Amino acid sequence: MLRIAIADDHTLFRKSLHLLIGTFDQMTVVLEASSGIELLKKLDAISTDILLLDLQMPEMDGFETCIKVKQLYPEIKILILTQLDEVETIKKAMTMGVQGYFTKNTPPNELENAILKMHDNGFYFEKDLTSIITEIHKNPSFKFDPGKEIIFTARELEIIELTAIGLKAKEIAEKLFISTKTVNAHKQNIQQKYGFETMMSAILYSIHHQIITLKDLDKNR
Repeated sequence: MLRIAIADDHTLFRKSLHLLIGTFDQMTVVLEASSGIELLKKLDAISTDILLLDLQMPEMDGFETCIKVKQLYPEIKILILTQLDEVETIKKAMTMGVQGYFTKNTPPNELENAILKMHDNGFYFEKDLTSIITEIHKNPSFKFDPGKEIIFTARELEIIELTAIGLKAKEIAEKLFISTKTVNAHKQNIQQKYGFETMMSAILYSIHHQIITLKDLDKNR
């Protein structure tokens, strides 16, 4: 059972979200907070797997809250819930190591898929991933470098490419004729071995350094 926390200063939206998630299988809301400060106080006492975090909150906004949660509770995966869908905002969220980005204009039934996909893949971004990567690739000021040159193995590159096009671990396993457990082990190893906070960072690094190209991604679709 996935334990979900919700941090949003709009009471009606927060309560409605709580009720919606209550209809999802394998998920339960364990805490609500109306600000980053309240959230941090509650996280100290309540174990949480996934945090649904609003960016626009009083006292401590979502960006500052994200930084503190990452420092204190690195095991918690963060899905940003916001009305802001500008590419610049998404880029900033990516550099902070969030695992997902979901705009409030998206149909409610897509939220369950977003949470499950983020839990399985390690990330979820509502907008088409290729278009986001294209925008980031055009702007060299946004770098996702772990501070050293990386040479991925052939298998690691396959995992990165197939993750980038949105395949779940089970789908990657079927495509590569390996187990789901092995796929997840590869993902974890890529992050730990090379110092990436998320698989998204590994994907962006690979695009920036032309280790893989957008044509490679299109080829694997």
